[in-house]
Amino acid sequence: MNFIQISFSGVKSEIEEFLKTEYNKASLLFSSASPYGQILSVVENLHQLSLMYLKNTLNQFDLSNASITNNRIIRNAAIFAGHNPTRGISASGNLKFTVNSTVDLEKELPGGRISILNKTTLLNKTNSLNYTLDLGVEKMTQVINRNSVFYISIIQGKWKQKTYTGSGDPLQTLFLNESGLKDIENFNIQITVNGELWSLKKHLYEMLPNEKAVVTKTGFDGGLDIIFGNGGFGAIPELGSVIVVNYLITDGSLGNIFRRTTNDWTFVDDIFDGYGGTVDVDKIFNIDIFNDINFGADGETPAFTRSLLPMVSNNYVLALPQQYAYEIKKLGVFSHVNAYEKSGTIFITLTPNINLFKNQNSDYFTIDIKAFSLDTYEKDKINKYLKTGGLIQLTRRYKIVNPTLSHYIINVFVIPYSDVTDESLSAQILDVISNYFLDLNRVDRIPKLDIIKVISTITDIHSVDIQFISKKNEDYHKEAIIRMQNQLSQYADPSLAPLMLSDYNSDTVLGLDPILGDILFEASELPIVRGGWSNRNDMMYSDNINSSGLKSVNIIKKGVVDSKNRPM
Repeated sequence: MNFIQISFSGVKSEIEEFLKTEYNKASLLFSSASPYGQILSVVENLHQLSLMYLKNTLNQFDLSNASITNNRIIRNAAIFAGHNPTRGISASGNLKFTVNSTVDLEKELPGGRISILNKTTLLNKTNSLNYTLDLGVEKMTQVINRNSVFYISIIQGKWKQKTYTGSGDPLQTLFLNESGLKDIENFNIQITVNGELWSLKKHLYEMLPNEKAVVTKTGFDGGLDIIFGNGGFGAIPELGSVIVVNYLITDGSLGNIFRRTTNDWTFVDDIFDGYGGTVDVDKIFNIDIFNDINFGADGETPAFTRSLLPMVSNNYVLALPQQYAYEIKKLGVFSHVNAYEKSGTIFITLTPNINLFKNQNSDYFTIDIKAFSLDTYEKDKINKYLKTGGLIQLTRRYKIVNPTLSHYIINVFVIPYSDVTDESLSAQILDVISNYFLDLNRVDRIPKLDIIKVISTITDIHSVDIQFISKKNEDYHKEAIIRMQNQLSQYADPSLAPLMLSDYNSDTVLGLDPILGDILFEASELPIVRGGWSNRNDMMYSDNINSSGLKSVNIIKKGVVDSKNRPM
C-alpha cells in the first residue's frame, strides 16, 4: 500500500485493489456485495458518520456561527469567558392604598391600624401571577383613618426557602434550580448561616479573609450556584452550621402590567389589625397601581448572550462607556443602549424594550411616544442597579439621559401581485416595519437594506424599494427657505436680493447618508418613524398611521404583476 499521501478515499481504493487481486487468485469476482466488500462499505459509512459528528461538535463551539443556538453550550462558553448570564428579572412597581369610603372602619379594623409583614404575597386577578410586598423592613405598622393613603413597593414572584448543612469544607458549593418556565430571580437572594445574613459577591477574589460573604452566579445548567469561601477569600461555614437560602421565583416579562385597573389584587397571605387579628384588605382598601409595574425580563436568550460577549469585562469595574452599556444590556429590558463620554462624564442613553411595556394590542405606530423615554422613577431603578451590580470607578461620573428622538418618514415603493388587496398589503408592510423598529438594535446607522429585507419576506410583493425622509434635514432646508423669502420681501426689486444665504448649503443632508440614503444617527439619538410634522414644502405628515393622507409610512404602488407569475 502506498502511504506517501494518505487520504481515506486513497486508502479505500488501495484496499479495493488488494481485494480484487486476492479474489482473482481464487477465480472469483469481487464486488460490493462480496463479504469483504460489505465490511469495507460499513467501515466507510462509519468513518463518514464520525467525521460528520466531529464537524457538528466543533461547529457547536463556534460562537461566531449565527445558526448555533445550543443554549447550554453558549451559556457555558460565556461563563468561561467571564460573563455571568442574567437570569429572569422580576417586574416591580408601587401600589397605592386608599380607604374605601363605604367601609365601617371601626367594625372592619379593630385597633385602627394594620401590621404588614415583608414578603407578604398577593395575587393579580388579571394575570394570576404572584407578587410580593417589598417593604425594606421586616414589619410595617400603619395607623388608618378615613383619609389614610399609603404606598407599598411590590415585586413580581414568590419567595422560596431551602435549608442546607455546612460541611466545613473550603469552597462549599450549593446548586439550586427550578423546573418549568419559572426562573430564580437575578437579584433577590438572601443567604444566612446560623441566622446571620452573609453578603453577596460577584467573585471569590472580592472577598476578604474570613469575610462572611458568598459568591452567587448563574449555573452552567441555569439556576443558581452558591459558592462559599476558603478562608483566604471568604469564610468557610462551620461543620453542622445551618445554611438557609431564600430566593425569589419569577415569571420574568409576564409580570409586567400595562393597565391601571383598580382593585385588581387579592392578598394570599394575612394582614393583621391592631389586636393581631386578620384583616380583609380587599374590603377595606381600594388598591391602585401608582407606578408602572415594569422592568420584568426573561433570562438571556442564546442570541442575546452571544451579542454581549465582545463587551465582557472580567474586572467587574465600571470605567469605560462600553462597560456601562454591557452592564445595563444584561438587564434585558432595553432595546437601545448607547454610552459615550463627553467632558469627563459618561452619558448613557436608554430606550425601554417597547415589547415588554406596550399593550398587547398596540404596535410601534400606536404606542404613546412617552414609551421611548424613561421617567425619573425608572432612572432611579437603573441607578440603584448600577450601584449594587457593579463597582463604579470613583473618578468616573455617569448620567442617564433620554435619547433625543429624531423623526423619520418611510416611503415604501412596491409592485405587488395582482391578487393582493391594498388593505392586506398595507397591513403586512406596517407589521414587519413595526416589528423591526420594536427590536431595533442598530447604534449608528439604519441601512435601507434592513427594511427592504424584512418587507421582501412578504410573499405578496414582487419588488420593493424605500426612501427615508429626515425631519432634521427638512427643518434645516425649510428654515433656509423661510429666511430667503423674508429676505426677498425686504427688497422692492427682488432681483437685487442675494441669491443665496451665506450660511446655507443646499447640498447639506442631515440625518441621512447623502449617497445611500441610510438613516444616520449619533449615540445620543434614537431614530423613530413618526409623523406630526411637515417637510420643506409644507406637506404635513400625520402621526395617525390610519389616516388617509401622508403619514409616517406611505405605501406607493408602482404597478402590479400578474399573480400567475408568482414563484412556485
